[in-house]
Amino acid sequence: MVSGVVDNTDPNHPKEVYFGRTDLGTLSEMLNELGVRLYQEDKVEVFPSPEFHLGSRIFIERALPVAVTDGGQSRLHRTWAKQVKDFLLEQKIVLGEKDRIDPDLNTWLRGDVQINITRVAETEIQEEEAIPFRTMTRDNPNLEKGNSLVLQAGKTGVKKKTYLVRRENGQEIARTLLSEEITQKPEDKIVSLGIKIVELGRGMASWYDWISGNSAAHNTLPMGMLVRVTNLANGKSVVVRIVDRGIQTSAVIDLSADAFSQIASLGQGLIPVRITKE
Repeated sequence: MVSGVVDNTDPNHPKEVYFGRTDLGTLSEMLNELGVRLYQEDKVEVFPSPEFHLGSRIFIERALPVAVTDGGQSRLHRTWAKQVKDFLLEQKIVLGEKDRIDPDLNTWLRGDVQINITRVAETEIQEEEAIPFRTMTRDNPNLEKGNSLVLQAGKTGVKKKTYLVRRENGQEIARTLLSEEITQKPEDKIVSLGIKIVELGRGMASWYDWISGNSAAHNTLPMGMLVRVTNLANGKSVVVRIVDRGIQTSAVIDLSADAFSQIASLGQGLIPVRITKE
């Protein structure tokens, strides 16, 4: 007895014949014994009924397997539909207005056809973007140089942007800016900067080479303090740090040779200066 594929004239729906043994009383037992898998979409005829134990002729006509990837999810379907559009109706697969399908709806189904559906969604979304504030400064002649005062705290603004977002199979592939609107204007930060020069003294400046760099000795100013020393004869100035004491002469400040040379020649020895807070 011939068993297996007996008619392949329709490659989409091959026909198979098998014969079940007389000692088996159900179709399931016969198929298991034959090693034949039956899918629920396949058409099957059995004669006589296995329950009579006379042996059965099993005739199977196979549904067409169709591989479908829908929105990135793959699944194998079995169908009797002729064209892609019929298959979608049969499987209750609904296409959205912007969805894409390949091949097209009028394509005839066959064993090598794979259907790919790209789910396309376009939605409007809104996002807020911070607008940084500016920092504005104003000179304050009544405030000591080096000091500052915040007159107005800055406030960040808010801009609302509306985008058209396009997603394919749940993944964002593009966004287009549709509009933007400032919903809260930023407020400038206003800082008052002291420009008032605090004079710490006048007198003669000398120099010595026990220290280096822009440094100086002073008998009363705090150690580590930065001061500006201006040569009253030529207007040149230098900023020095107080690092020493012990001036024994009439000079009010004793500059390092490095600092002194920036505002006068070392050969002058003594120069008239003004000392201001830096």
